[in-house]
Amino acid sequence: MTTKTNDSTFTCRADKDLIESFKRIAKDNNRTASQLVRDYMIEYVKKNGQGKLDLE
Repeated sequence: MTTKTNDSTFTCRADKDLIESFKRIAKDNNRTASQLVRDYMIEYVKKNGQGKLDLE
């Protein structure tokens, strides 16, 4: 993924054990937690958003 000047940081609170499990399982699948969260966010916006998703 190419870094864009409009990138932003998103902070989310979750149970520590859930986060550690998520990171471990992501790594086992050759992904990072950040990659998966971005993918989930993109799919959610595509599915539920009212406007155009312009990430390209």
